[in-house]
Amino acid sequence: MNDRRMTGLLLPIVGYYVLLGVVAWYVGHWIIPQWGELLGPRTPGGAAVAVLTGLALMGPVAWMYMRTKPKARYDSSLVQTIIVLPIVISGVVVIVRDSVPLAFSLAGIVAAVRFRNTLRDTKDAVYIFLAIAVGLAAGVQRFAVALVVTVVYVLVVLVLWRFDVGTEPLAEAFRGRLIVEAAWAPGLETAVAAILQRYARRWKLVRSEPTALTFAVQIRRATTADALVTAVRDESSKQVTAVRFDASAAVQ
Repeated sequence: MNDRRMTGLLLPIVGYYVLLGVVAWYVGHWIIPQWGELLGPRTPGGAAVAVLTGLALMGPVAWMYMRTKPKARYDSSLVQTIIVLPIVISGVVVIVRDSVPLAFSLAGIVAAVRFRNTLRDTKDAVYIFLAIAVGLAAGVQRFAVALVVTVVYVLVVLVLWRFDVGTEPLAEAFRGRLIVEAAWAPGLETAVAAILQRYARRWKLVRSEPTALTFAVQIRRATTADALVTAVRDESSKQVTAVRFDASAAVQ
């Protein structure tokens, strides 16, 4: 995993939350004192604040999913769902808040409606639960709770993604040497290294010759040796004449 990619994900998120904090401070010190009566829990203004807060807090979560999810298990419909779901949940909570009859009516309506959806990855269900939690917190105007939950969730996902926590040990078939032959080698190492950042957990240059480079590579489980070879052949350099992956030469 490339530390620069980690930094490239972390910095925009920190900037987003700083901007969100500035907006919250402005609303708390300037908007609410002047328009507080229009932003009550049961008012249209309060409902607008609730749904917009839920939307704002789920933005980084959806973006994190888009940037860290392996393409083989990526689900675009899930991204749209976790963005829209807090808006719906917070709106429903505003409607049924402090009303037991409305709550029971809503439960009956939901029980009569059956949704069927198969997630590509069971871990995606956690995103749904998070969206529901944020929607509930926003609906009862517990914005600080919703903020803490989303910030902690985003940080945990970043750590799990950065260190591949829980990944099964790679089999020997996924370990080997990548040999890249070219008409000329200068500059080729940088191009191949940029590709390896996406496809390999770790690698090192073990041999450099005038017309060939050999890398010891440990491929990530989200991809394959064929995909790595194809990427190097297509993206590295027009001077590349041959690329092969020798799985029998395990990384030491």
